[in-house]
Amino acid sequence: MLAENVAAVDSMVNQVRADSTFQLDAAMAWEAHESEREGRTGRALYVVTKEPLMQGKEVQSAQMRLDLDQQRPGAPGVSFTLTSRGGAMFADITGANVGRRLAIVLDNRVQSAPNIHERIPRGQGSITGNFTEEEAQNLSIVLRSGALPAPVTVVEERTVGPSLGQDSIQKGLFAGAIGASAVIIFMLVYYRLSGAVAVTALVLNIIGLLACMAGFKATLTLPGIAGIVLTIGMAVDANVLVFERIREEIRHKKTVLHAIDTGYSRAFRTIVDAHVTTLLSAVALMWFGTGPIRGFAVTLSIGLIINMITAIGVSKMIFDAWSLRRKVNSISI
Repeated sequence: MLAENVAAVDSMVNQVRADSTFQLDAAMAWEAHESEREGRTGRALYVVTKEPLMQGKEVQSAQMRLDLDQQRPGAPGVSFTLTSRGGAMFADITGANVGRRLAIVLDNRVQSAPNIHERIPRGQGSITGNFTEEEAQNLSIVLRSGALPAPVTVVEERTVGPSLGQDSIQKGLFAGAIGASAVIIFMLVYYRLSGAVAVTALVLNIIGLLACMAGFKATLTLPGIAGIVLTIGMAVDANVLVFERIREEIRHKKTVLHAIDTGYSRAFRTIVDAHVTTLLSAVALMWFGTGPIRGFAVTLSIGLIINMITAIGVSKMIFDAWSLRRKVNSISI
């Protein structure tokens, strides 16, 4: 049915349902999604049984897989497992309807209508076809949601437009840039040349974090920006611990090389403890959280791991290379 005719046909179907003259022994349901055939967009109208042959509560599990169709290796499909009772029912249903279509209906919309090729006796089957990965994933979610014991009621629905979302991202980036700039200025003013080393390590940290996010094809969101800002704070905190320890050693009349080595070695345990405890919290958020919370946890976890390399390893290498080459007797810190 062409997309422009769906409303008119739907009105006719509703009139037939309301007319007591017609006693229908079947029901009609529209296809859930529009499809394109021969360059024209339309929606299929299915005739289905009035009462479902099997309820969604009999579905035990369903998942998207890429190894179900032997004729099309790697093509997305859906694998499902039924309960013991549902498996017996499904064996009878598929055995009596080989060669016919089986409609999967949710909210009076046909989500998919695959052909039954053979009787499925053991409660385990698969649905294959010309699915994209997203379509197969959505179908598996439909099968699992049909197993919910209670109907879903929409209590609140909010829609954020692209312009508002872009504005939020821009303001988040602007706030993050101001915070990072303030941190950089403070480090340069308070720790002077050593602050420049810390800033170099910080820049490498941010570049590494963004590179990892690009490699994972992650989307930069407001919680992700918050994770980056917190990573900057953790990176600066690590350098402050090291620098204050170096200052203390210099006040005790130790040589520059000895002060640097002692500062890093004695601050190492504190830095590791702080990063590990924060990383454990981030892993817990990533494991149990969803949506924005998980995005924040992923960004923070990556930043903490990279920070352990840059704040300790890279900055120590810069200090060693500079002090050994120049054989300095003092350090700007």
